[in-house]
Amino acid sequence: MKIDVDLPKFDIPKDFIVGDGITGDILNMYGLFPCKIKAGVFAFCTRGTIRVTINLDEHTARANDFITLLPNTFIQIHEVSEDAEVCFVAFSSRFLESINFIRTISNLIVTIIENPVVPLSGNAAAIYKDFFSLLVRADNAPDSILFTDSLKPVLDLLIQGVVNMYRRFNTWKEPVLSRDKEIAREFVQLVWQYYTKERSASFYAGKLRITLPHFCYVIKKTTGMTALDIIANIVIMDAKAQLKSTNLPIKEISIGLGYSNVAFFDKYFRRYVGMSPLEYRNS
Repeated sequence: MKIDVDLPKFDIPKDFIVGDGITGDILNMYGLFPCKIKAGVFAFCTRGTIRVTINLDEHTARANDFITLLPNTFIQIHEVSEDAEVCFVAFSSRFLESINFIRTISNLIVTIIENPVVPLSGNAAAIYKDFFSLLVRADNAPDSILFTDSLKPVLDLLIQGVVNMYRRFNTWKEPVLSRDKEIAREFVQLVWQYYTKERSASFYAGKLRITLPHFCYVIKKTTGMTALDIIANIVIMDAKAQLKSTNLPIKEISIGLGYSNVAFFDKYFRRYVGMSPLEYRNS
């Protein structure tokens, strides 16, 4: 289908959309500021390169790379080559919730978050390219077969493909992590779960069942950042996405991020961004 230039940044307006031949003109829509994608997106880079930050990590997607964006992923595109092109299918948050998508892939969530871009072999890439082309043709047909009742088997097929990809993609296999790296990894996962409610280092130290001084030491040593800075990066990324991608009042954004006092949110945002939320929205 043709992708409208005002495609919502947070979700999609119906159960699914599919597209191919997506080039820099559309991809660069996601380059001005972080965007939070509520939909689940499966994409395939057919040619060129795309340098992108997914959540807090930077990745480069190249030809024959498969990209998986779980619901509520933050994305910001930094650079798109002139020949870059992708195809994709996206499922709305409402549809994914109706089939309990997250529970279905629960044993893969951490791996996908840490490795959202996966290179495919030539044969696998050709199959996925044909698969996406078939979806686009079916969606564009006057008597389209892709009604809501038939979406579940399509999603099941994609999920199974993702499972197989991560089983066969041996370059991401993790070495045995030191205890310090395990703590840092678990901390970041907890922040994604609780950042709208909890921003104190002591809360996360308690969750990890270690003392606060040891927790702060390990996070700084392992990541090069303080625990509070990591929490702030995620909070500010969400705030930026909402300020630029929605018309929500700043007070509502503040409350949604756990700040009942808008003045305190303004001060917190200004500390890390150098301007107020309103100034950022209007910039």
